[in-house]
Amino acid sequence: MIADGRGRTIAFRLAPGQAHELPHAISRLDELPGVPKWVVGDSGYTSHTFREHIWTMGARPAIPPQRHEAAVACPCWIDNNRN
Repeated sequence: MIADGRGRTIAFRLAPGQAHELPHAISRLDELPGVPKWVVGDSGYTSHTFREHIWTMGARPAIPPQRHEAAVACPCWIDNNRN
């Protein structure tokens, strides 16, 4: 699901029960009417390809890193309101 800063749904797709949502995330981002400043996601969206797509579209990713990666630099209010 893609939601705006107020939590309102913009786009969504239902994935099969045991399937991961990450393969659908890029196509959902491409449906946005404009370019967001930040794309916030949980650790399930940790992927170099996904982060690169976010940077390419002109936004900044705020997705937690894997344990062996450096911390993500984003404002505290984004990280605190991730959920």
